Amino acid sequence: MMWPFIFSCLIACTEMPDSVSLKNLRTVEEGQQFAIRCDIVNVAPARHLSVLWHKGNYIMKSETFDESSPSPVSKSSVLTLTAHRDDDGAEIRCEAKLNLWPQEQGPPPVRSEAHTLTVLYPPTFTNDSNENLEMTVGSEISLNCTARGNPIPSYHWEFPNFTQVWNRSHDMNHPILTPPSEFPGVYTCTASNSQGTVTKYFIITEAPRDETIIAAIVRLLVALGLLLFLACLVFRTHRGIFSCKKVDYLQGQPISLVPV
Repeated sequence: MMWPFIFSCLIACTEMPDSVSLKNLRTVEEGQQFAIRCDIVNVAPARHLSVLWHKGNYIMKSETFDESSPSPVSKSSVLTLTAHRDDDGAEIRCEAKLNLWPQEQGPPPVRSEAHTLTVLYPPTFTNDSNENLEMTVGSEISLNCTARGNPIPSYHWEFPNFTQVWNRSHDMNHPILTPPSEFPGVYTCTASNSQGTVTKYFIITEAPRDETIIAAIVRLLVALGLLLFLACLVFRTHRGIFSCKKVDYLQGQPISLVPV
Protein backbone atom coordinates (compact mmCIF):
# COMPACT_ATOMS: atom_id res chain seq x y z
CA MET A 1 0.00 0.00 0.00
CA MET A 2 1.51 3.34 -1.09
CA TRP A 3 -0.69 5.75 0.91
CA PRO A 4 0.78 4.98 4.35
CA PHE A 5 4.27 5.35 2.88
CA ILE A 6 3.44 8.66 1.23
CA PHE A 7 1.85 9.96 4.42
CA SER A 8 4.83 8.85 6.50
CA CYS A 9 7.21 10.48 4.04
CA LEU A 10 5.18 13.69 4.11
CA ILE A 11 5.48 13.87 7.88
CA ALA A 12 9.14 12.87 7.95
CA CYS A 13 10.22 15.16 5.10
CA THR A 14 8.43 18.26 6.39
CA GLU A 15 10.21 20.72 8.62
CA MET A 16 8.80 24.07 9.63
CA PRO A 17 11.36 26.91 9.77
CA ASP A 18 13.55 27.17 12.84
CA SER A 19 13.20 30.94 12.67
CA VAL A 20 11.85 33.77 10.51
CA SER A 21 13.45 37.19 11.00
CA LEU A 22 13.80 40.61 9.37
CA LYS A 23 17.16 42.15 8.41
CA ASN A 24 18.42 45.49 7.06
CA LEU A 25 16.20 47.46 9.41
CA ARG A 26 17.03 51.17 9.51
CA THR A 27 15.64 54.66 9.51
CA VAL A 28 15.00 56.02 6.00
CA GLU A 29 14.30 59.42 4.46
CA GLU A 30 11.24 60.25 2.42
CA GLY A 31 11.73 59.36 -1.26
CA GLN A 32 14.59 56.98 -0.50
CA GLN A 33 14.41 53.43 -1.87
CA PHE A 34 15.28 50.71 0.65
CA ALA A 35 15.09 46.94 1.03
CA ILE A 36 14.16 44.69 3.95
CA ARG A 37 15.21 41.04 3.95
CA CYS A 38 13.27 38.15 5.48
CA ASP A 39 15.45 35.16 6.43
CA ILE A 40 13.82 31.73 6.74
CA VAL A 41 16.12 29.18 8.41
CA ASN A 42 15.92 25.38 7.86
CA VAL A 43 12.66 24.72 6.07
CA ALA A 44 11.67 21.66 4.02
CA PRO A 45 10.51 21.07 1.41
CA ALA A 46 11.34 24.57 0.18
CA ARG A 47 9.47 24.07 -3.10
CA HIS A 48 6.25 24.29 -1.05
CA LEU A 49 7.36 27.37 0.86
CA SER A 50 5.44 30.63 0.60
CA VAL A 51 6.62 33.91 2.13
CA LEU A 52 4.03 36.64 2.73
CA TRP A 53 4.92 40.26 3.44
CA HIS A 54 2.44 42.25 5.56
CA LYS A 55 2.10 45.97 6.19
CA GLY A 56 -0.50 46.16 8.90
CA ASN A 57 -3.34 43.93 7.69
CA TYR A 58 -2.42 44.36 4.03
CA ILE A 59 -0.41 41.72 2.11
CA MET A 60 2.18 43.60 0.07
CA LYS A 61 4.01 40.69 -1.53
CA SER A 62 3.91 36.90 -1.83
CA GLU A 63 6.86 34.78 -2.94
CA THR A 64 7.46 31.08 -3.65
CA PHE A 65 10.71 29.23 -4.43
CA ASP A 66 11.91 26.84 -7.12
CA GLU A 67 13.82 24.44 -4.91
CA SER A 68 14.17 20.73 -5.70
CA SER A 69 16.06 19.58 -2.60
CA PRO A 70 13.87 17.76 -0.06
CA SER A 71 16.36 18.50 2.71
CA PRO A 72 15.99 21.54 4.97
CA VAL A 73 17.44 24.72 3.47
CA SER A 74 17.53 28.41 4.37
CA LYS A 75 15.84 30.90 2.03
CA SER A 76 15.53 34.69 1.89
CA SER A 77 12.91 37.04 0.49
CA VAL A 78 13.54 40.74 -0.17
CA LEU A 79 10.92 43.52 -0.08
CA THR A 80 11.90 46.77 -1.84
CA LEU A 81 10.04 49.96 -0.97
CA THR A 82 10.22 53.69 -1.58
CA ALA A 83 9.84 55.62 1.68
CA HIS A 84 6.77 57.82 2.02
CA ARG A 85 5.73 59.92 4.99
CA ASP A 86 2.43 58.03 5.25
CA ASP A 87 4.46 54.86 5.98
CA ASP A 88 6.02 56.41 9.07
CA GLY A 89 4.89 54.27 12.01
CA ALA A 90 3.59 51.40 9.83
CA GLU A 91 4.36 47.85 10.92
CA ILE A 92 6.10 45.43 8.53
CA ARG A 93 6.42 41.68 9.10
CA CYS A 94 6.90 38.52 7.07
CA GLU A 95 5.58 34.99 7.57
CA ALA A 96 6.58 31.60 6.16
CA LYS A 97 4.20 28.71 5.59
CA LEU A 98 4.26 25.34 3.81
CA ASN A 99 1.51 24.70 1.27
CA LEU A 100 1.14 20.96 1.95
CA TRP A 101 -2.24 20.95 3.67
CA PRO A 102 -5.64 22.54 3.16
CA GLN A 103 -5.75 26.11 4.36
CA GLU A 104 -7.42 25.32 7.68
CA GLN A 105 -5.16 22.37 8.49
CA GLY A 106 -1.49 21.88 9.17
CA PRO A 107 0.84 23.88 11.40
CA PRO A 108 0.39 27.67 11.63
CA PRO A 109 2.75 30.00 9.71
CA VAL A 110 5.97 31.08 11.38
CA ARG A 111 6.01 34.88 11.70
CA SER A 112 8.79 37.36 12.18
CA GLU A 113 8.63 40.09 14.78
CA ALA A 114 6.94 43.26 13.50
CA HIS A 115 9.21 46.15 12.53
CA THR A 116 7.90 49.72 12.85
CA LEU A 117 9.03 51.86 9.92
CA THR A 118 10.65 55.20 10.72
CA VAL A 119 10.50 57.65 7.81
CA LEU A 120 12.12 61.09 8.12
CA TYR A 121 10.39 63.91 6.22
CA PRO A 122 10.33 67.74 6.27
CA PRO A 123 7.61 69.78 7.99
CA THR A 124 4.28 70.44 6.30
CA PHE A 125 1.66 72.80 7.75
CA THR A 126 -1.56 71.11 8.77
CA ASN A 127 -3.71 74.01 7.47
CA ASP A 128 -3.32 76.94 5.05
CA SER A 129 0.24 77.98 4.28
CA ASN A 130 -0.56 81.70 4.80
CA GLU A 131 -3.46 83.37 6.58
CA ASN A 132 -5.11 86.80 6.48
CA LEU A 133 -6.88 87.63 9.74
CA GLU A 134 -8.78 90.58 11.20
CA MET A 135 -8.27 91.59 14.82
CA THR A 136 -10.67 93.65 16.91
CA VAL A 137 -9.14 95.76 19.67
CA GLY A 138 -9.65 93.99 22.98
CA SER A 139 -10.33 90.60 21.39
CA GLU A 140 -8.14 87.48 21.43
CA ILE A 141 -6.81 85.74 18.35
CA SER A 142 -4.71 82.56 17.98
CA LEU A 143 -2.14 81.94 15.25
CA ASN A 144 -1.88 78.22 14.40
CA CYS A 145 1.47 77.25 12.89
CA THR A 146 1.22 73.51 13.63
CA ALA A 147 3.31 71.43 11.23
CA ARG A 148 3.68 67.70 10.73
CA GLY A 149 7.17 66.30 10.31
CA ASN A 150 9.70 63.73 11.49
CA PRO A 151 11.67 64.61 13.56
CA ILE A 152 9.08 66.75 15.36
CA PRO A 153 9.53 70.33 14.10
CA SER A 154 10.76 73.22 16.22
CA TYR A 155 9.26 76.70 15.79
CA HIS A 156 10.57 80.24 15.55
CA TRP A 157 8.40 83.39 15.53
CA GLU A 158 9.09 86.92 14.32
CA PHE A 159 6.78 89.79 15.29
CA PRO A 160 5.91 93.35 14.26
CA ASN A 161 6.32 96.03 16.93
CA PHE A 162 6.41 93.65 19.85
CA THR A 163 7.68 94.51 23.30
CA GLN A 164 10.67 92.73 24.78
CA VAL A 165 8.74 92.11 27.98
CA TRP A 166 5.97 90.26 26.15
CA ASN A 167 8.53 88.32 24.11
CA ARG A 168 10.42 87.11 27.17
CA SER A 169 7.24 86.00 28.94
CA HIS A 170 6.12 83.63 26.16
CA ASP A 171 7.44 80.34 24.79
CA MET A 172 8.46 81.06 21.21
CA ASN A 173 9.17 77.39 20.37
CA HIS A 174 5.46 76.63 20.20
CA PRO A 175 3.12 76.06 17.23
CA ILE A 176 0.26 78.26 18.53
CA LEU A 177 0.67 81.91 19.47
CA THR A 178 -1.84 84.38 20.97
CA PRO A 179 -0.49 87.90 20.32
CA PRO A 180 -1.75 91.01 22.13
CA SER A 181 -4.58 92.74 20.25
CA GLU A 182 -2.73 96.07 20.17
CA PHE A 183 -0.10 94.70 17.76
CA PRO A 184 -1.51 94.06 14.26
CA GLY A 185 0.94 93.44 11.42
CA VAL A 186 2.76 90.51 9.80
CA TYR A 187 3.70 87.59 12.06
CA THR A 188 6.17 85.07 10.63
CA CYS A 189 6.41 81.46 11.82
CA THR A 190 9.16 79.05 10.76
CA ALA A 191 8.87 75.29 11.36
CA SER A 192 12.05 73.30 10.88
CA ASN A 193 13.67 69.92 11.47
CA SER A 194 16.68 68.04 10.13
CA GLN A 195 14.89 67.44 6.82
CA GLY A 196 13.86 70.98 5.91
CA THR A 197 12.25 74.31 6.80
CA VAL A 198 8.90 75.90 5.91
CA THR A 199 7.63 79.42 6.62
CA LYS A 200 4.13 80.71 7.20
CA TYR A 201 2.90 84.33 7.27
CA PHE A 202 -0.02 85.64 9.32
CA ILE A 203 -1.16 89.04 8.00
CA ILE A 204 -3.25 90.63 10.76
CA THR A 205 -5.20 93.82 10.12
CA GLU A 206 -7.38 95.82 12.48
CA ALA A 207 -11.05 95.11 11.86
CA PRO A 208 -13.17 98.11 10.69
CA ARG A 209 -14.93 99.82 13.56
CA ASP A 210 -18.68 99.42 13.82
CA GLU A 211 -20.14 102.74 12.64
CA THR A 212 -23.72 101.86 13.62
CA ILE A 213 -23.58 103.39 17.12
CA ILE A 214 -21.78 106.52 15.94
CA ALA A 215 -24.30 107.03 13.15
CA ALA A 216 -27.20 106.60 15.58
CA ILE A 217 -25.75 109.25 17.94
CA VAL A 218 -25.30 111.70 15.05
CA ARG A 219 -28.90 111.16 13.91
CA LEU A 220 -30.14 111.72 17.47
CA LEU A 221 -28.21 114.99 17.79
CA VAL A 222 -29.57 116.22 14.46
CA ALA A 223 -33.11 115.36 15.53
CA LEU A 224 -32.71 117.20 18.85
CA GLY A 225 -31.34 120.25 17.04
CA LEU A 226 -34.29 120.23 14.65
CA LEU A 227 -36.78 119.99 17.52
CA LEU A 228 -35.09 122.90 19.27
CA PHE A 229 -35.26 124.97 16.11
CA LEU A 230 -38.97 124.25 15.70
CA ALA A 231 -39.59 125.20 19.33
CA CYS A 232 -37.93 128.56 18.71
CA LEU A 233 -40.31 129.19 15.79
CA VAL A 234 -43.35 128.76 18.04
CA PHE A 235 -42.22 131.22 20.73
CA ARG A 236 -41.87 134.65 19.11
CA THR A 237 -41.54 138.06 20.71
CA HIS A 238 -44.07 140.86 20.06
CA ARG A 239 -41.60 142.44 17.65
CA GLY A 240 -41.61 139.34 15.50
CA ILE A 241 -38.13 138.34 16.54
CA PHE A 242 -37.55 134.63 17.17
CA SER A 243 -36.88 133.86 20.81
CA CYS A 244 -36.58 130.69 22.79
CA LYS A 245 -37.74 132.53 25.98
CA LYS A 246 -41.02 131.14 27.21
CA VAL A 247 -43.79 133.79 26.85
CA ASP A 248 -47.55 133.95 27.19
CA TYR A 249 -50.16 136.33 25.80
CA LEU A 250 -52.95 138.13 27.54
CA GLN A 251 -55.37 140.13 25.45
CA GLY A 252 -52.91 140.29 22.62
CA GLN A 253 -50.07 141.61 24.77
CA PRO A 254 -47.07 139.48 25.54
CA ILE A 255 -46.58 138.79 29.21
CA SER A 256 -43.24 137.51 30.25
CA LEU A 257 -43.29 134.61 32.65
CA VAL A 258 -39.78 135.39 33.70
CA PRO A 259 -39.55 137.82 36.68
CA VAL A 260 -38.26 141.25 35.80
